[in-house]
Amino acid sequence: MHILTWLTCAIVGLGGPQPMRLVVNIPAFRVDAYVGDALVRTWPVAIGMRRFQTPRGKFEVTSVEWNPWWIPPNSPWAAREKKTPPGPANPMGRVKINFQPLYFLHGTPARQSIGSAASHGCIRMLNEDAIALARLVHQFGTPALTSDDLDRLSSDTIRTRLVELELPVPIEIRYDLAELRDGRVIVYRDVYELATRPLHDEVYALLAARGLDTTLVDSARVGRLIRAVPRAGKSIVLDSLMRSGVWP
Repeated sequence: MHILTWLTCAIVGLGGPQPMRLVVNIPAFRVDAYVGDALVRTWPVAIGMRRFQTPRGKFEVTSVEWNPWWIPPNSPWAAREKKTPPGPANPMGRVKINFQPLYFLHGTPARQSIGSAASHGCIRMLNEDAIALARLVHQFGTPALTSDDLDRLSSDTIRTRLVELELPVPIEIRYDLAELRDGRVIVYRDVYELATRPLHDEVYALLAARGLDTTLVDSARVGRLIRAVPRAGKSIVLDSLMRSGVWP
């Protein structure tokens, strides 16, 4: 049994069928897959350049296209581009996951672009990660497909197949400059310059939203956390932001 199938079956078995959803955090260059409230997989991504920003908001994945053709959009930046059939040079990679006209999560041959703002608005993934995500989307969006069906889809590198989902999968594209994950506070660069308040305030707002007493936070440590944030982000153990070192 494929590991994703085993994992999701185990989670579903805990309390009956549960919905799947995707969450993309643009500054974190990351997409998370949830089944119910459980985080089941995380993958690194590339996002749109500042001039071609990845759209933010709530959408639905409605179809998955395997071995897609690259068809240049009617945009000035693509005026000299040509249609590209499936293959190693295709900018769409092995599979694209459609959530809005002209915007997709998709594979890419440009592996070095992952973790950066490099696309014209789409969300790029490593081909192997895009395939894993597509399989997971199918498990919840097209439950009639068997594991063998998914194996055939993912192993065929030539034939183009568009599969409409029976059950759309929600996807939320967020712009969170501060996160709390696995007991760590993580901060990110404002890649699109959209922040309406300083990063220092983002951290305090995050902690307050989680019900923590921000009067006990060591502001000097927060200052060190937000100083010179690298592209991949910067983190600190939550407890170490407390002046005494321990949350009450």
